[in-house]
Amino acid sequence: MGQKLEPAVYRVNLKDKRVMQTRHLRVCISGTGFAGDFTAQVFRMIPHKNGVDIRLAGVTSGNLGNAERFAARHGVHRAFASHAQMLEAVHPEIDCIACANYVHGQYVEEAAQCGVKVILLEKPPIIWPGYRQNRTADAATRKYESMAALKRVFDTVHEYGAKLLYAENFVYLDGVKAIVELIAAAKSVGKGKVLVQQGVCAHQGSHAPAYDSPEKSGGGALFNKACHPLGPALYLKQIEGLLLQGKPIRPKAVYGMTRQILKHQPASAAEHFRVMQQVDDFGKMTVVFEDETIAELTGHDLNISGILNTFEVIADFGQYHVRANPNNENELFLPEGAVVGNLLLREKLPTAQGTSFPRPSQFHAHGYVNEIDDAVDCALDAARVPQSSMLLAWDTLAVLLAAYESSEQHGAMVEIGDIVEQFPATPAVTPDPAHAGAVLQRG
Repeated sequence: MGQKLEPAVYRVNLKDKRVMQTRHLRVCISGTGFAGDFTAQVFRMIPHKNGVDIRLAGVTSGNLGNAERFAARHGVHRAFASHAQMLEAVHPEIDCIACANYVHGQYVEEAAQCGVKVILLEKPPIIWPGYRQNRTADAATRKYESMAALKRVFDTVHEYGAKLLYAENFVYLDGVKAIVELIAAAKSVGKGKVLVQQGVCAHQGSHAPAYDSPEKSGGGALFNKACHPLGPALYLKQIEGLLLQGKPIRPKAVYGMTRQILKHQPASAAEHFRVMQQVDDFGKMTVVFEDETIAELTGHDLNISGILNTFEVIADFGQYHVRANPNNENELFLPEGAVVGNLLLREKLPTAQGTSFPRPSQFHAHGYVNEIDDAVDCALDAARVPQSSMLLAWDTLAVLLAAYESSEQHGAMVEIGDIVEQFPATPAVTPDPAHAGAVLQRG
């Protein structure tokens, strides 16, 4: 079970003679790929917190050698052969699950049972258990079995008193935080309704070996890309409902469409992309909320110019467009791309030659720093609920699986009210608008 925090260390500030108590937070990371890498880097970037000492105490991977190299590169104290072994040895306050999707549920339960305070879980929360059992089933069956499996995982989190932060970085974009502030301000003049939301996440196709394997990734562009703009769309309706009527507004129905486009094109069409053989490379869904407002979200592997992350809100008080990446705040022209060496101007940009829009401090721009900062705050404050909470994780998975079901039914509407009702919006899993974070100046 959980281990108590180490004895506090006191530091004396020689300038003013005050005594400062230092809190130690031990952090573990599962996974040494892209998500694990940025997680380790971002823990070095969170806003300064006086008296808090954050230690990267452990890392694990499916390959111990990978974990050992990761530990050396990022200054992690120790590499472990398994997640369970790492938890038992370290007893972390924060466990970051950034590994292959198919073990997400298992690792969450292990972390909760070991007494971890905050479990930071990368998307998706889980994938259909039947994949690992070599079963086949229609999309409706996959939906219900997956939600039942997620319910068991969340019951374990609740039983052991852990908090789960669903690591949807789009929720933590500064632009999304600004929209929350605008909704709160508009409330004073009788407005604040979010009417239509639209978002896109796309690039040339993930290079992760597991991505094109449903039994490891759970799905393709819809499941692993459209999920990103879906996160803030669900979150903003939660916040709107909490601010205007005291309870979240949740999704009730979904229309979806998925395709494998590149697989059916001539080989010449695939020069700049990874061609998916088993999962969708294009997905689109429309979410209908309880108040009859909608969100349209798209994910695809056909964006030739690198990452594309945008999110737009049309509300009764105005319109807000978040151009997370690319963004023309910075513009660069290079007659020869080789001059930049290994510098990455923005995520997945295939060439630096010509005109580009660099994205400095990309981990800040993509919300990762705000996300990890929320995890740390939740570890320090027992009463605090993550902004991207279990409620968001539950509704996200329900919507995504319903979208696949709709696609299988040629775009028919799939209602999810019965699934939504299985996970009530209690205070323990509902974000607090007061903790969303202020990013706009006051006059």
